[in-house]
Amino acid sequence: MTITINGDAIDFTLENEKTIGDVIAELKTWLGNTGMLLDGIEIDNQKMALDKNELFKKPIEEVGQLSIEALSIRESRMRQLEIARDLFALLKESAETGNSDTLAELESSYQDLRKILPRLLDEKPNSSVISELGKTLEQNRLTLISSSTTMLALLDDRLKEITDPIGEAKSAMTTLSQLANNLDVVAVNLQTGKGKQAMDSIAELCKILQKFIRCLTWGAGNVGRSGIVDDMNKMFSELEEALIANDTVRIGDLLEYEFKPRLMELPDKMTWDVNSTQ
Repeated sequence: MTITINGDAIDFTLENEKTIGDVIAELKTWLGNTGMLLDGIEIDNQKMALDKNELFKKPIEEVGQLSIEALSIRESRMRQLEIARDLFALLKESAETGNSDTLAELESSYQDLRKILPRLLDEKPNSSVISELGKTLEQNRLTLISSSTTMLALLDDRLKEITDPIGEAKSAMTTLSQLANNLDVVAVNLQTGKGKQAMDSIAELCKILQKFIRCLTWGAGNVGRSGIVDDMNKMFSELEEALIANDTVRIGDLLEYEFKPRLMELPDKMTWDVNSTQ
């Protein structure tokens, strides 16, 4: 049996594998160790669904060629975001034209998409944007149009982060520097009866900082990237704990003495390498 990955033949030694399912399982592990994901398979030039039960029923002796399509994690995420964007574009168009038949046909795909959206968007399952999706297809037409428009904008934003992580990271860093200048004021607002104003500022800070971290994850920076991400995630966790406890003193201290100095130092710490995003 000949095995190819993205058109290139590989030297794969069969050991205890008896079925195509066994081979696929080994290849998935090997691909994962190289930062790749299995995206599709062909058996003797015929596309096959990644159905584990069927693959484990097919003996190796019955196969002449196994063709594997593999994607990088980045490519896979990009493809998933594009599929999600196309679905929401159809939802919006169907709602705008009042096409109830198409909306009904999209229901199954929509429910499947909802399960992976938190991961695609790097949002928690109980976040406001994800919670709203639970009732999208039950909303009236105008609300459905509005919800779909919001999701399209969010998906486009995530795609920009993957396709141009350096540009998006630089933009986010500029905004973070501007926000950092006022974090001591935000800390004071928490203690002087301006809680809503302060929390709005904190929400904006978290939103932009999460965007910056996502861009670093996709390869925007090349020096000290993992250290910066770990540092930011640690501060996020501490801030989340303080917010849950409604500890305004702790929140203020974190903003003024932890977040502000680190964010002000970011422009000097960051270096950019276009090759790291290719």
